[in-house]
Order: sequence, then C-alpha cells, then structure tokens
Amino acid sequence: MTRKRKRRSSIVEIGNGPARIKIYTMNRRDGYPEFTLAWKEAGKRKIRSFSSMEEARMIAQQTSVRLTNGWIAGDEVTRRDIDLFRHCEQVAREHGVGLAAAMDEWASARKAAGEIPLSDAVRFYQANRADLFAVRTNVQVAAEFVVSLKRKGVSDIYVRNATGSLKRFTDAMPGNIADVSVADINRFLDGLKSLGPVSKNGLRRNIVTMFGFAKKQGYLHPDRKTAAEQSDSFKEPEKEIEIFTPDEMRDILLAAHARILPLIAIGGFCGIRSAEVERLTWQDIKWDRGHIEIAGHKAKTAARRLVPLPENLKAWLAPWRQETGPIITISDVSGALGDTAVKARIPGGWRQNALRHSFISYRVSLTGDVARTSLEAGNSPKMIFRHYREIVDEEAARAWFGIMPPDGWMPVGLNLSLRDRLVRALAKHGSPSVDNSNPAQQ
Repeated sequence: MTRKRKRRSSIVEIGNGPARIKIYTMNRRDGYPEFTLAWKEAGKRKIRSFSSMEEARMIAQQTSVRLTNGWIAGDEVTRRDIDLFRHCEQVAREHGVGLAAAMDEWASARKAAGEIPLSDAVRFYQANRADLFAVRTNVQVAAEFVVSLKRKGVSDIYVRNATGSLKRFTDAMPGNIADVSVADINRFLDGLKSLGPVSKNGLRRNIVTMFGFAKKQGYLHPDRKTAAEQSDSFKEPEKEIEIFTPDEMRDILLAAHARILPLIAIGGFCGIRSAEVERLTWQDIKWDRGHIEIAGHKAKTAARRLVPLPENLKAWLAPWRQETGPIITISDVSGALGDTAVKARIPGGWRQNALRHSFISYRVSLTGDVARTSLEAGNSPKMIFRHYREIVDEEAARAWFGIMPPDGWMPVGLNLSLRDRLVRALAKHGSPSVDNSNPAQQ
C-alpha cells in the first residue's frame, strides 16, 4: 500500500536568487497546517518545519538575510528567543529604561561588585546609605552634645572640659560628622604637639562620647562603630603611685587651715575625690549612720555610693558636727593644698592625687578586699589590682586609720570674723544673734 502524500496548499517565497527561501503549506493528517521552509545552502537542500506561518516567515527572513550576508548557520533567532527578548524589554521598560541601557547598567554594576552577588551588594548599600541620616556638622553636634550634658546634670567641670576639647576639634574639622574618617581623627590628635599622651587621650574620650551621642541621635549609622571609636589611643607612661606616710598625713592635718582641712581629712580617710568633696554638703555626712552619701549627680561616675565614715575622720571633723551647707567654700583648692604641704614641710611639696592613692593603698592592705575598696572609692577592681596592691603593709595601714587629733586640738583659723559669724547666724536662725556656746563658732 502506497503512503498518501501531504497535500500542498500554497507556496510563499522569501528573498531572491541564492537567498531565496520557499515556504510550503501542508495539511497534516491531524488536520493542522504545517509550514515547511526549503532552501539550498552550501550545495545541499535544507528544510525546517513550523506550526505557524508567522514563525515560519520570521525564520525565512532571517535565513535569507543570513545567506545574503554570508553568515554561518545557527544565527537565526527562535520563537523562544523572541519571547525572551520581549520579556526583558518589558521588565526594563517598567523601570523607565530601554533594554540596552539596562544591560549597560547591569554590566557596570557586575564589574564593580566583582564576585559579590549584586543582590547582596544592593542590600549592603541600602543598609549603609549615608544620605538616609540627618546631616549635621561637627559644630552643630558638639553644641547639642554640650546641651545634653547640662540637661543630665553632670558637673560644671566636666561640661567645661568637654566644651573646650570639642571646640578644639570642631575648629579643626567643621564639616559634616558623617564625613569624618578614622584617618581624619588620627591626624588631628597626632597634630596636637603641645599635648602629652594623657591629655590627648582625654580629648579623644570627649570626641568618642560626642560621636556616640551623634549615633543615638540618628546622625550616624546605628550598627557600625564610629570613626572616633576606631581612632588610635595613646600609650600613657606608667607613673609610680605617690602616697603620704601616716606621719606626713598627721603633719598635714595639723598644719591645714580650717577652710581646707575637711577636704584633706575626707580625701585621706574616705578616698573621695577632691572634685566630689567640693560638691558635698555637711548634710551628706550621716554621722549616726556612719557613712558619707555621694549622690549620683555629685559622683564622677554618676553612680550613687556610700562610703564608710571611720572613727578617726569623725574626730578630725568634730568641730563641724553641727555645720550645714557646702563643706568647701574656697575657690583655689589646689593653691590651699600646696600651701598646706609647704607648712607641713612635705618633701617635694603636695603630691597629686596622693590623698586618694593613700586611702586605697591603706584600705586594701587593711581589709584585703579589693572589691569592697573599689565600691567605696568609686573605681574598678582592675585599677586597684594594677596600681595599689602590696604598696603598704598592714601595720602602716592600721597607723593610717589610727591618726587622731591631739587632745585640745582646734583647727587653724577656725575662729570666724564678726561679719562671717553674723552671716552664718542669719543663714541658720534668721536673726543676727550668735550662739557663743557652740565652740565651732568661737
């Protein structure tokens, strides 16, 4: 039985001469049309079949152009290629660009990202965009920071110190805080030739604190270290801890004027910082409870603490037992301490921070409890382990906290002038009368 041939219904020709392509339309047995391309290439007859005339015409035109230009086989675009092209063109158009521009942009981004997936690079960029943060200059941030310090109620000394340090910084770098790099801060600090390592580190701490404030305000990235935090600190030379001996402390107390003696006694026997003593009042000394209360706003660390009141300190402060108001009223504390050291004939004069150093050294030796001493002194156990252990022996410690005033002792200069007595009487009683029975008023 001979096979029945497909019936041709029509022939369409595309191109001319060697580039002529014929399209034969056949009716298949299943009733659907079939479109077959036929052409000669390299001396051989080629055929391809398609299910739609549109696709057959498109391939025929491409093939004819290819034959005309001498291109090799395989350069034709398939229907799938056309659909993919149209899809890509539509996606690019949704973002307001043409397909060619989209590909150029992609290629540029791909080259810049290297091996990093573009999606990861975009997410990282979005998370670190500086333009999403409020723009503030260093001058503006410094001013806001100082205002915040005053609002928190920190000491005037701290505010003045921070203001001076930050003005030095903002004068050198007045630009936007987000543009400041680690290298900028390092160059600034290195350029402070007149300052030593300790002063540079102090100034750096103020800058670090200001940058931390800026981060909280939304001026810097919230999840990244600031440039100030990453800047270099300076190695500070190790200093020998200077203390007073019990004999020297006794001589100092006996030579001290009444205006400065309370600070010396409290500093030496309680370890309270001079700046903290200057903020205390006589009401902060809880005589009956046996401690001195340092409120958070009066403490350097802003943390409230209770410091034990030893018996020898009670004896040295006895003339002021009924006193009220600020403990220290003189302005030149440093000068008064220096004068006292001269009167007491202390070798080398007054020793910086020696009262506090002495208390911690003797207290650690007496109790053997570093943690307890750190709480009383308001510093870290690490600092005590580093500087104060094994400096003095227990015998010297007992002698230190056993220093008592001699019988019949009265502080130098305790007697008040008539004018001062009247002012104090008015402040306490609202009248110019003076109670002569109070030895502290004599």
